[in-house]
Amino acid sequence: MIDQTAQLAAAGLSFLFEPGARPEVATFQTALAACQAQAQITREEGDAVEIVANGLTFECMGLAPGAASLADAPGAAYGFAEESSFEGLEAVQLHPGAHLSGGLTMAPVSRALLALAAELAVSLPVRGVIWHPADAAIEPQRFSRTVLAWLAGGAFPALGLTALTRLGEGIVVSRGLSHFAGQEVTVRGGDDSLAVAVGAVDRIVRSGALASVTEWVIEGRPFRAEPARHAGQILVWPAD
Repeated sequence: MIDQTAQLAAAGLSFLFEPGARPEVATFQTALAACQAQAQITREEGDAVEIVANGLTFECMGLAPGAASLADAPGAAYGFAEESSFEGLEAVQLHPGAHLSGGLTMAPVSRALLALAAELAVSLPVRGVIWHPADAAIEPQRFSRTVLAWLAGGAFPALGLTALTRLGEGIVVSRGLSHFAGQEVTVRGGDDSLAVAVGAVDRIVRSGALASVTEWVIEGRPFRAEPARHAGQILVWPAD
């Protein structure tokens, strides 16, 4: 039985479609067949399918003609026009399968899921992608381009796979970084705090959880990074 749990869904994403535009299983299967990620449907139950991609199992739920699930407004959005609205859009979810419940944040699982999603986002009439760990919506072309570039060795798409929020006084905090590194980050970077936060997130994802004080050069400036005394936080501030 294909079963969705809150834990599985929280480690996945939603494709957003205009009302009536959600794909049926046959259309979804055609899109899968065109993906470079070796993926195939191995089980079908109503509006849900089980997918095996690169040896890992994922589940897709909410396909037509099943009942539509309306998308909730995301906490952050990247790559959309300012007037864009998510009201009325219908969600199709893609998340790790139950067999992966013990490794939802493992890099191979996240990377395989995102690789598959990056191709589907531009081969189906997707209006937006919501990455659940960050509660962030990303414009489909931007999502596909930045995710595939990262998977090929480029910069981590911090504005999308994490949400970066300005709190004022040059402070930026992350949401969703813990999915990749087990920690969130708070950056004090002055006027360039957002760019510094993007650079800090990239370094943390590349190196993993921070265990001791270290120094980085970001945007041409020296910064010190230190894990906070309470677990799960990294503090970054100017070292000069």
